[in-house]
Amino acid sequence: MNISFPPSIFGARCDVLMDIVVISMVVILPLLWYSYKKVKVERNYRLHKNIQLTMFIILFFVVLLFEYDMKQNGGIFAMVKGSAYEGTFFLNFMIYFHTFLSITTSLIWILLIPISFNKFGENPKPGKFSKTHKFWGKIGMWDMALTCITGLILYIFGFLL
Repeated sequence: MNISFPPSIFGARCDVLMDIVVISMVVILPLLWYSYKKVKVERNYRLHKNIQLTMFIILFFVVLLFEYDMKQNGGIFAMVKGSAYEGTFFLNFMIYFHTFLSITTSLIWILLIPISFNKFGENPKPGKFSKTHKFWGKIGMWDMALTCITGLILYIFGFLL
């Protein structure tokens, strides 16, 4: 079944699903910083956990939309046809680099969230798992930030220019 979606609300060469993905990336970046600040500076572990779970749930559905959009439109290389940067080393590199970051971010979150939930429980407090969580959390945070940034770059160079 092939469903047609409205065109981009930003005038890009994509549909509104890609716009939703981009909007989510713009929202996630400040949320990442806010969550980090809440846990690092204020030691508000419960709020940090809730923000992370909320971001995970939102991004889970956004990624499903994105994957559906990719499948319906023949993949990313078919979707960026018409870009002034189509076929260039820069755009191709950004596509592959963004894909790598997306996969590693997903793996970190898919593993870290349930393990952390199991180790810290409903009312998270520092414990034996904290050092491991902090290590992988920082990697995941930077990975997610870079995923968002490269995604925004891809949107601009692949769909707007």
